Amino acid sequence: MSLVVFGSLKGAPGVTTLAACVAYQWPRHRRVALVEADADGGAVAPRFGLHPEEPSLVTFAAASRHGVSDTEFWSACQCLPDGPAVLVAPGGESTGAALEQVDFGALDGRLQDTDLLIDAGRLRVGAPAARLRAQADFVVVVIRPRFESLAVLLDRAAGLSERTPLLAVVAGDGPYPVAEIDAALRQTTGDRAWVLGSVAADARGAAALASDAGRARALRRSLLARSARAVTDLLAHLSSAGVSAAPRSDAA
Repeated sequence: MSLVVFGSLKGAPGVTTLAACVAYQWPRHRRVALVEADADGGAVAPRFGLHPEEPSLVTFAAASRHGVSDTEFWSACQCLPDGPAVLVAPGGESTGAALEQVDFGALDGRLQDTDLLIDAGRLRVGAPAARLRAQADFVVVVIRPRFESLAVLLDRAAGLSERTPLLAVVAGDGPYPVAEIDAALRQTTGDRAWVLGSVAADARGAAALASDAGRARALRRSLLARSARAVTDLLAHLSSAGVSAAPRSDAA
């Protein structure tokens, strides 16, 4: 099992949209589940027309009080429309309480040939977000190529990458080239963090991804899907290979 945590440090750069798009595009030979583990919660179910509370993260937390099993995990999941499994969070205080109880790392060894893509929302400093990051194989942080976002990223990069490789995905356009961001990350962290790739800021594609009428086309032809494909393929490769050191590439 691999565990990939997606999150942001500042603003709303499109973490849930990217995580969902990656889940839809994940290699078919591996089982994958999108997990909404944002303490604020409540974004995935309404966006994709799913039931907000049953089953959900809260269901899984209640079932796992006496031990975590693969059966309990999959039973708590719904499915993205025409897509993979998803463990939704209802939002509110119940989600925060559930995240305090759930230990996704305990599923390692129980979910065979499975990858968990965890939407953690804002990467907060305290638990349970810190526990999620410690258990992750990779932490993917979505950023805008703007000064205020990059300043926060470089300030926190060393701490975030201390135990787990930190991968940045640059969303949209800005005054800072991706190659410069990559070089600054590597220098700051001693190659424990690097830029995985970039994705287009495509509001129309993001809306179509959640629409029954436009989803198939959006997954094939939208700017979002086309740019996210390279990120997905590289992340899937790194996850399956267990790579823990920054590769040198001209992709950034």
